[in-house]
This record gives sequence, C-alpha cells and structure tokens, in this order.
Amino acid sequence: MTTTVSSNNPPRRSWFAAKIAGFALVGLGVFAGGCNNAMKDENAALMQENAALRERVTQMETNQAAMQQQLAARQPTNFDDGGWSQPTGRTGERTRTAPRETVIPISGDILFDSGQATLKSTAKKDLDKVVAQIRQHQGATVRIEGHTDTDPIRKSNWPSNEALSKARADAVRDYLVSKGVSRSAITTVGMGAAQPKGTKAASRRVEVVIVDSY
Repeated sequence: MTTTVSSNNPPRRSWFAAKIAGFALVGLGVFAGGCNNAMKDENAALMQENAALRERVTQMETNQAAMQQQLAARQPTNFDDGGWSQPTGRTGERTRTAPRETVIPISGDILFDSGQATLKSTAKKDLDKVVAQIRQHQGATVRIEGHTDTDPIRKSNWPSNEALSKARADAVRDYLVSKGVSRSAITTVGMGAAQPKGTKAASRRVEVVIVDSY
C-alpha cells in the first residue's frame, strides 16, 4: 500500500522557516523603531546643547563690550595712545602728559653736537614747535631738564655729565626766552645720566616740562 502526501500541505520545515522569518521581520521593525527613537533623543539633546552654547557666546560678547566701554572711559582724552601724542618733528619721539605736566622730549643729537652745548642751527625749528606748545598753556611754568648717556666725560671741556646737561638745558632756555617765553617762568636742571633710557642715543636728550598751574 502506497501513501502519498498532498502538495497542498507544505513540509513542517517550511512552516517553521516562515515563522522564524516573521519573527525576524518583527524584530527588525522593533529594532529600527528603537534606533529611530534613540536618534530623536540624541538630536534633541544636541539641539539643546547648541542653544546653551549660543546663549553663552552671546553673554561673553555682552561682557566683552562692557569691558571695552570701561577701558575707553579710563583713557586720557587730551592725547591718543595712553597719554602719548603722535610723533612730531624730526625727533621721532612723542609728547606725554600727566595730570599737571606735559613732557616734550627732544633728542640731544638733534639739538647739539657731541660734547657741545651750543644749539645747532637746524634744531631751532624743533624748538619753535615747543614754543608754540608752551603758548597754549597760559600761566604755566617750564622746567627744562638736560640728560646725558652714562659715558663719562673724557674729551670735553665740561667737568661732568651733570655740568654738560645743565649747560644744554640753559641753552634751550635762552632760545625759548629769545622767542618770547618769560625767563622768570623757566627753571633748568642738569640731570646728567641719572635717568637713562633704553639706549645711549635715547638717553641723550632734553625734556621740556610744561607745568600747568590748575
């Protein structure tokens, strides 16, 4: 007797395979849904962090602007660049100002030959500018300070750097007086090498100090 299997009933293995495939599809759907939710959560967290960073940047810019305003309010109003004017004339140096003093440094090499206290003829136009500045300070007194470098006197008629610097200050005073500045308003002092600058050339100078009476 022969038993036949109908083609309408699939083998049990095919049934199990179909069931497994169905479970796999369901699992993939659940996994995909879970990943999608995780990505949404991560994206929301990133957006929140970005918003916080933007807020911090805005606050920092606000603080920086406030600091710049405070610094600007503390800057001197009479001169640019922290109390110094722009370079004038051939000196290459700049006028600086204090609450009551305006200091005008002039290179000694421009005013005098080495070891000498006689003004060069070419220096007078620089001193004319100093006269113009003094006239802008009504009632002010003027202190002229002579300065030298640290090299000791060897081949000069002057016994010391102090004596040479005093003679140079006196020479500048005499020229200012010849241009109408009151002699009684001027004092001179020879500083010698007591206040050197960064280089010997910069140390050799005359400083005209205008002292306002207010």
